[in-house]
Amino acid sequence: MILLTNEYLLLEGGVPNANYYFQTSLMAKCSLWGILLFVMLAYRENVTSVFSEKLKPIYSVNVNTQAIGLTFDISWGEKTAEPILNILKEEGIKATFFLSSPWADKHQPLIQRMIADGHEIGSHGNRHIDLNTLGTEEIAKEITTAQQILEQITGKKIRLIRTPNGAYNNKVIATADSLGYRVIQWSVDSLDWKRPGPSAVVNNVLNGSRSGNGAKPGDIILFHASDSAPDTIQALPIIIQTLKSKGNTLIPVGQLLSQASSTWPPESNLKEEPISAK
Repeated sequence: MILLTNEYLLLEGGVPNANYYFQTSLMAKCSLWGILLFVMLAYRENVTSVFSEKLKPIYSVNVNTQAIGLTFDISWGEKTAEPILNILKEEGIKATFFLSSPWADKHQPLIQRMIADGHEIGSHGNRHIDLNTLGTEEIAKEITTAQQILEQITGKKIRLIRTPNGAYNNKVIATADSLGYRVIQWSVDSLDWKRPGPSAVVNNVLNGSRSGNGAKPGDIILFHASDSAPDTIQALPIIIQTLKSKGNTLIPVGQLLSQASSTWPPESNLKEEPISAK
């Protein structure tokens, strides 16, 4: 005869039957899955990083403003940077310039103008080589060599880096992070280095190289101010004025990060201690 209790089924004599073991096992498994689901939802960004085991640079951010990050890479050239600075000054726009240290060392008066105009300086490395082909010590040397030169020229702490050619792997991201850097990629590519013509550069930024992927709040736009991108000089005023007309503000990446609730992708959410500027 089976006796029914308020917690489980017992055989006569108080010995648990098979249903009791099945029910308790099922309840335990459901509880564990429930806890795991709660942790994944509550800490989904960190969970994603752990599961993927892939560190990422920052491509964009989540903001509650109309802000867009404006960036320029420079590694060589004499003709493009100054006209771009003139345009930015006329439009009242501040941007981030990612500079290779050899170019910066040879163009110190231009760098001083960038600082005077209120622009942010980031590192574009020392030698223009893919850092993901190097060992950890070599990566650190490339970053710190550039840092010493850029900080000496600017008098500012350099804590943003865009790697040459955007090349990275876990080793690059982890090494840069250990040195206090945030690695910045881009979510909107002007493709100006391909010299597609000014109208194509405008379209790539405003509408996207693939339709529907144009610049929007939280994005980081990539331009070049090297001589490889002469089309940028003609395209930039149109892009700035169009984005302004939509209510967007174009700002340096450091300022964009300060407004961000999080960065994208989740694997880029490495937490650094705030670093005060000199």
